[in-house]
Amino acid sequence: MGVTKHAETLCSSTLQREVAMAEEQSDMLMPDRDYSNFFIDPVFTEKYPAVKLPPPTFVAHAGKILSFEAGKNISVAFPVREFQTNPVGTLQGGILSSFIDDAFGMLCFASLHKPCVSIDINVNFIRPVKPGLFVVIRADFKAKGRKLLQVSAEVVSGNEKLVATATSNLMVYEL
Repeated sequence: MGVTKHAETLCSSTLQREVAMAEEQSDMLMPDRDYSNFFIDPVFTEKYPAVKLPPPTFVAHAGKILSFEAGKNISVAFPVREFQTNPVGTLQGGILSSFIDDAFGMLCFASLHKPCVSIDINVNFIRPVKPGLFVVIRADFKAKGRKLLQVSAEVVSGNEKLVATATSNLMVYEL
């Protein structure tokens, strides 16, 4: 078997294992209600046809909405998979930051029904997370202006330990 074919086989089997693991964990994380229609907003879609909902990164990383309270908070979960790790085998910080950014963006979009973009994001990493676990992010509004929003988040792992905290400022984006 050639090197390329061997790599493809390894990637395929790893991905299959990770998908199975994500599905198992997904069953453990029960949302407070059905969010299958969360991103369906015909008025928004007509007004902003270029905006992709749900965010492609949320879908690619198998994110799941657990709870949402408009104008207040959102909780989302992501499985931690092997391909998301750094050289020491734990969740790569940039990927965790992406998870957090998705949570912030969804909180703002779903509360305002307008696209919002991050101006900055500050993440404080507290402890590593190994593949096979999941992270739960609870994002909350701290301040809301007409154009600027301030949010914060806490990230816990599947064993309920604090993994990271984050803050961000977002701008309501007019296309």
